[in-house]
Amino acid sequence: MGAKRRPRLTCDTYEFMHAARGAVFVIAALLGPVSAFAGDAPPVGNTDPGAATPGTPVEVPGQVLEPEKRAPQMRKATEPAFVWLPYGFVRLQYIAVQDDPNVAFVGRDDGFELQNARVGFVGKLADKAAVTIAIDGAVDERAQVNSPDGKLKVGLRDAYGDVVLSGHAVARAGYFQAWVDPEAFVPDTARELVDHPIESRGMRATEGYQTPGLTPGRSLGVAIHLDPAYLLGEPTKVEAPAFGVEVAIQNGADEFASNNDNNLPAVSLAAAARLPHDTWFVVAGRWNARSTGDLPFRRDETDYQGTVGLHMTAGPISIGAGLVLVHTTFDSTGGPAQNAYGGHAQAMITIPASLPFAVGYRFGVLDPSDLIVTDRVMEHTLGAVLGVPSYRMRFQLQVTHVAEQAARDLTNDRVQLAAEVSL
Repeated sequence: MGAKRRPRLTCDTYEFMHAARGAVFVIAALLGPVSAFAGDAPPVGNTDPGAATPGTPVEVPGQVLEPEKRAPQMRKATEPAFVWLPYGFVRLQYIAVQDDPNVAFVGRDDGFELQNARVGFVGKLADKAAVTIAIDGAVDERAQVNSPDGKLKVGLRDAYGDVVLSGHAVARAGYFQAWVDPEAFVPDTARELVDHPIESRGMRATEGYQTPGLTPGRSLGVAIHLDPAYLLGEPTKVEAPAFGVEVAIQNGADEFASNNDNNLPAVSLAAAARLPHDTWFVVAGRWNARSTGDLPFRRDETDYQGTVGLHMTAGPISIGAGLVLVHTTFDSTGGPAQNAYGGHAQAMITIPASLPFAVGYRFGVLDPSDLIVTDRVMEHTLGAVLGVPSYRMRFQLQVTHVAEQAARDLTNDRVQLAAEVSL
């Protein structure tokens, strides 16, 4: 009988072996960082602090070990600890908007909408530095203005590093939201109504004539801020009035722009005051020389922006307000300057109940241009929020009456019901 032939390895077999080796390398790479974050396991059956942990290289007199091979006990003594904390939340809403009989794109798409699907982490290196990264899988992308067809995409929401300079002074660099928007002081999981105020949110497609908000949103840049209530992203309780400032230099381009739109950055300056019982006040100013349009028809425009925001809590009542003013000059065309404004005022009252429950009212107004005399929008919103702390959940209901100016009035009142769960 002839010698037994070895089985022939097919192309599929080679691909399987290659994939298996890759999987082993990936698992090994993942397990390494996880063990570092989890900390060193205590010795088993040995309480002598000088004894080496099983599996730990023992240092021999005269031998110099690589830093990554040193005993965990020595590494802890010389290197600051890095800790990280994941976070995230999901917000789903059901929205019903009245169908306007004369405008085809208003209403007619009632249903479920994913407001947020955010996940991220905060990593902290002792009291020296921190890094924050977060993405959101519920970014609404539309091919054109007033389109009723939107697509979900994943977008970056935060990506910045903080370094403590001294005390509560922190230098920040990356992609972040400056204090120019008062909504930067309101965590998404603490927002009392389903939507952001109209001056920040604008008018969304299919809810009316689509209009962007007036606040700048997030952008790439650097900042130095002094905030006595926060240090490296960790809130501290304010026992007495405390004051903070922020100076930020950012690109000032579109919120999802990967670089600047010209050679000039946006500069903002903000000052904030924090008081006990979740009370704060912020005022800010911003200068942004930006460009719009595509070559060869690019145009230079300059925004001068001022904002004010506040939140006060007194017993069961909380009050919030915001105001945004924007003056725009058209440097390339030499056209007349444009003024825009928007703002809101709201009040919520907590109702005694076994679960946290509050009801309230918000008035909002947005006038995106004084060059157009019929584009002002006002909103009257009634809302309620119910918290379920044991499940880290909230439920929100709001009913909004929208009032455009008479020349372009719409039938577009809406009802929204939202559910939120957070890590």
